[in-house]
Formats: sequence, structure tokens, C-alpha cells
Amino acid sequence: MTWWTYIFPKTIFRTSTKFNHDIRVVEVYGKNKLLVNGSRQSGAYIEKLWKEALQVFGINSSTTVNSILILGVAGGTVIHLLRKLYPNASIRGVDIDNMMIDVGKKYFGLDKLDISFFVADAEVFIKKDKKKYDLVIVDIFSGRHIPDFVVTDDFLDKLKKLFETNGQLVVNYLRENEYQKKSDILFVKLKKRFSIVKDKEISLNRFFWGKPHFVIK
Repeated sequence: MTWWTYIFPKTIFRTSTKFNHDIRVVEVYGKNKLLVNGSRQSGAYIEKLWKEALQVFGINSSTTVNSILILGVAGGTVIHLLRKLYPNASIRGVDIDNMMIDVGKKYFGLDKLDISFFVADAEVFIKKDKKKYDLVIVDIFSGRHIPDFVVTDDFLDKLKKLFETNGQLVVNYLRENEYQKKSDILFVKLKKRFSIVKDKEISLNRFFWGKPHFVIK
């Protein structure tokens, strides 16, 4: 770290993949930030979004969480937050772009955490996954783009089957431009599949929280 990075951002890594045309790690104010296709994917702003969302939805250290699935790794901001809350939980991180996992490990400390990483398409992964989770995070972005499958019936039906009895879902979505209407559609579809659904608008994002239906026999 050099003194001028406190004044002038310095690009310390840059690459592209077939999934993301511009991946950059920038050192600014002595800390690394991740930019993907020009959009912030880590840093103080992203951390603030996630901290507020988790607080609003009551996801804290008093909740029993033994298993976590995170769809979308990026810089691993939410992974770090959840590891602090649940130091003994089993955490799986899934990302379609192997480079994102490598960047997270090398520049954002994910290599120091006890996490199992999977390079896979989240849509395909949850169809094959037989494990049950106490908490599932859907944080699938490519820059400012969210794949269309996140709001499809098939994806949400498969997602619903992943939960332990008291499992919780958190979806990080957008609410700007075309995503405002899509977020409304997502809200309706989640309410059809989960017993309790809440949402919270934070800056340009819209977070959803849900608990799945369970039939008591």
C-alpha cells in the first residue's frame, strides 16, 4: 500500500472472462474494491447495503444457522458478514465465473475463511443440490445485470426445496429501470411460494426475505 492510493485510485488487477467483460480490483483509500462491468461489487457501499438488509430482516447472531448457501460470490462481502455472525456454520458459495472466486480469494480474503466454493451456474446447481440450508442468499449479478432466470417459476420452485424447516431466504435485487417492474413480479411470485415475505428498498436495491411454506401433518 502506498500513500497515493488514498488520493488516486489504483487498478491493481484487471481482466475479462466470457461471463464478465471487465473485472477490476481497485485500491482506494488503502482498501481493495471490486468493479464488475463498471459496477461496484464490494466495498463500504455494498457492505452498508447488506448490513442494513440483514438487520431489517432479523438475521443476527441470536438466530440458529448451521448451513448457508450463497448464490453469487463476487467480492464476498455478504460471506464475510455471515461468517462473523455464524462462525461455525457450513457455508457454500456458488459462482458461474471461476475468476470471481479467484479474485475473492486473492484480493478480498475469502481464502482465509472456511468456505466450500463451487464453480457452477446457480440455476443448474440448485436443481442438482440435495442439501438443505438454514439460510440461502441469492446475490446474482453481472455488473448491473441480473439474469432473467432469477424471477422464473422454475428457479423459485427449485429454490423453495432447499430449506430446512426454519430456513430463511434473502434475495438481493434491483429496483431501477426495467428492474422495478421485474422486482414487483418477483415479490408476487415469492408470496405464492413462501409463508412470509418481506421486502426492503435500500438505495437502488430491493431486498426480499422469505420463509417457505410447510404443511404440518
